[in-house]
Amino acid sequence: MTQAPTRGGDQPLILSDKQGFDRRWFAPQLQAVYVPARHEQVEEYVDAALSAYGRDVKIASGRHCYENFVYNDSTRAIIDMSALNQAGFDAERNAYFVDAGCENWSVYRALLNGHGKTLPAGSCYSVGAGGHITGGGYGLLSRLHGLTVDHLTAVDIVTWDAAQGQAKLRHVSEQSGSQEERDLFWALRGAGCGNFGVIVRYYFAALPDAPDHATQFTLAWDWDQINKQAFSQLLDEYADFVMRMPNNDFSLLKLNHVDNGQIGLLVQIASPIGASFHQHCQQAEARIQSLQQRFAAIAPATVLRRPMGGHPGWMNTLHANLSAQHLTYLEALQTVNGSGPNQFGKYKSAYMNKGFPQNQKDEIFRWLHEKPEGLTNGALAQSLLQVDSYGGAVNERSSSATPVPQRSSILKLQYQTYWNNASAPGQSRQSRYQEQARTHLNWIRGFYQAVYAEYGGTPNPEQDKNGVVDGCYYNYPDCDLGTHEDGKIDQAMQLYFKENYRSAPRNLVQVKRQWDPQDYFHHAQSIPIK
Repeated sequence: MTQAPTRGGDQPLILSDKQGFDRRWFAPQLQAVYVPARHEQVEEYVDAALSAYGRDVKIASGRHCYENFVYNDSTRAIIDMSALNQAGFDAERNAYFVDAGCENWSVYRALLNGHGKTLPAGSCYSVGAGGHITGGGYGLLSRLHGLTVDHLTAVDIVTWDAAQGQAKLRHVSEQSGSQEERDLFWALRGAGCGNFGVIVRYYFAALPDAPDHATQFTLAWDWDQINKQAFSQLLDEYADFVMRMPNNDFSLLKLNHVDNGQIGLLVQIASPIGASFHQHCQQAEARIQSLQQRFAAIAPATVLRRPMGGHPGWMNTLHANLSAQHLTYLEALQTVNGSGPNQFGKYKSAYMNKGFPQNQKDEIFRWLHEKPEGLTNGALAQSLLQVDSYGGAVNERSSSATPVPQRSSILKLQYQTYWNNASAPGQSRQSRYQEQARTHLNWIRGFYQAVYAEYGGTPNPEQDKNGVVDGCYYNYPDCDLGTHEDGKIDQAMQLYFKENYRSAPRNLVQVKRQWDPQDYFHHAQSIPIK
């Protein structure tokens, strides 16, 4: 058996090995970190890790999981893919490739600088490709080019044969010789996160050309200028704006808590391929002028007084003078980098096929003004509901083409709240953290349940007779939806995958049974085998 390498070769594990990006998640029982530096080592280390630690082995790429799927009390070993971090063109496979350990920023630079290509993936620079792509890979160019998994043509993955006690590196695609491998490849395009094996490399036979330029523009509104009626009009106008925008446009509406003082709208316009810089600027300026006119009657726009965070996307004070910023494409990617500092955080998601019903608008307004007891003034300044534009090319695929079934939505929502653990005078840091965590979690849970009360407290399309909501995003995991431990895993999986979960002819439970029948690749919201 191969001895597990510790971080730094002969050095013992350090505290950082046990910590996720979200500071809520920690692995106190961690005993080993396996760090493959070559593809063939992944097979070797999966053999060693699973033989020694069984289901207590987890896989890490960029450490950005929103829940404790990797860093938790039961984790004893981690296969850390961060040393496999190349991207480029594989002449032997005749395809572009991205290693699982790559972070978004490295991927974009490698594909752009060497090949003039890009992925329609996320904006947070330090998110790892290993989990990001296989969960769908949604980002600022998805309206123009679809999800990242829509371009995926093959995957190298190490699977585990429990009966033989052996790991095997496989290359799977739609051209694989067996139906079982073709089914596995389908499952990896939206539901592969820690469910079937250890992904080593992604392949793309063709990729979109990267835009030369992108224009970014921000509108901000002071909360004291937005009453309930104006807020309702703003949400209506935004939904209509998204439905009518060209596919090369992308937008983020940041509905910050009133503690922030402002709410904001970020729009990015990617230049058409072949357009000159002058042509792009003219077209972008005309669209921005139209945008300003659309929203002018609702409330007066003002300067952005401080950056607005959140995942994905960062609204920077570069836009404070209400003028457009014409950037190179690489500059635009860097400007909308939404990773931000490591904090404690909680997230929830929803897809919408239509604009907001009045009762949802009323609840959103109410909860963005809610001031929970136990928090200091301004404690919710980073808490928000972010409303991303969706649709476009994403919706050109059928709901069963990949495990991601939401192919008719126009909006993608992410509820977010953040906090740190600074203690008040005379109060221990631990007790202060526990109080903050409890209050922030109660706030975001109450907010979410109130908005979707008529559907049972979640955006459940099966309970929605009007076809407004369309479930949740697996890459924004939320254990409140249900876990193996609380016996509500089916409820969560149905919200993420709908009929692709277990009722479609090709479904995820079926693939899980085929490839991991003893459930070695397991976490709180992993696909069940029963």
